[in-house]
Amino acid sequence: MKSAVRGIAGVACVSGLVLMVAGCGGGSEKDSAGGSGSADDKKEQPAAVGVVSRAKAEQLVDHYEKVNNRANKNSDPKLLSTVEGGAVFEQSKAVYKMQKNWSAKERADYREPFHYVDRKFHIPRKGSADWFAMVAYSKSPGEKKGKYPGVLIMEKQKSGDWKMVSSSYSESKRLPKLAKDKDGFVEPVSDTAKKSGAMAPDSLSDSLLDLYTKKGAANSGFRTSKSTDSIGKIPGSQNKLLRPYGEAVYSRGEATHEKIHALRTEDGGSFAVFSTQVREHDRGTQVTATIHPSDSMKVYVGNTSAPSFFVDWLHISSAHIPAKGKAELLGTEYEMTGAAAGSDQNGKMPGTDT
Repeated sequence: MKSAVRGIAGVACVSGLVLMVAGCGGGSEKDSAGGSGSADDKKEQPAAVGVVSRAKAEQLVDHYEKVNNRANKNSDPKLLSTVEGGAVFEQSKAVYKMQKNWSAKERADYREPFHYVDRKFHIPRKGSADWFAMVAYSKSPGEKKGKYPGVLIMEKQKSGDWKMVSSSYSESKRLPKLAKDKDGFVEPVSDTAKKSGAMAPDSLSDSLLDLYTKKGAANSGFRTSKSTDSIGKIPGSQNKLLRPYGEAVYSRGEATHEKIHALRTEDGGSFAVFSTQVREHDRGTQVTATIHPSDSMKVYVGNTSAPSFFVDWLHISSAHIPAKGKAELLGTEYEMTGAAAGSDQNGKMPGTDT
């Protein structure tokens, strides 16, 4: 997926990621040995290795860039699927669909090649994870690098291939300091359902949904920030558009593409990049009411109006969970990944009982 911070249409929101770049976690197989003792003792100890070496991580990202740029040039999701997966691929496919609504200049700008510069790799120890993180800036030829970095997650697939599966872009150059083991490898949170700091990383998606359904950060697991404020305004804005004859109701979407990648931080908490599916139900409040789809919705449903519509939004977000207190939502981006008209006069979701 092309960097969201370039401002090309398709990303609805990017808010203040606050992280302190802590340098590379782990190194090559040759430079990752740890431990202490005599020279003979060291000879007997196998060198500590990461899930990948730094050199291998560079190669994987170089390949991703090359294929991504080729795919963007022709808006080719099939080609992109060879190097992208998970939530970030779902967002990329949505961006390709939405290009029907873009100007010729916006499409041309998006198809310009980009590269990741100033890369910092955060690599877990081999056996502790099947993924690694990279912090980097996006840069196109002839342009300055992006003002803010992105945090990108590359994961090994069952096939053995590596794919980019998640990414969260920021409006800050700082990251929380990541915890490292004695050999310099970052430490993944092995059980995201358990507390890692003040809350469990798995609870982050529930807290994000609360911003839609419970009217702001005060009633969620997040402390107030620019990111929480921006999301908290969405329900009010949508309902204002639909009143007085309609309303928008928000709920958790299907969790097909939800996943979390979390690393421990030096402060006893954790840092996570996570995806969340939110379903918006736009419906008439009177029997005679009809909902007219927006231009973005028309990409999925055409020009047909209906008594109700379901709209699926896929968020990729980042958050810092401190040892104590509420988590901080550092940044979020979201794309409309689907829309469908209600299947009957009661506005049920097609193929479901909801």
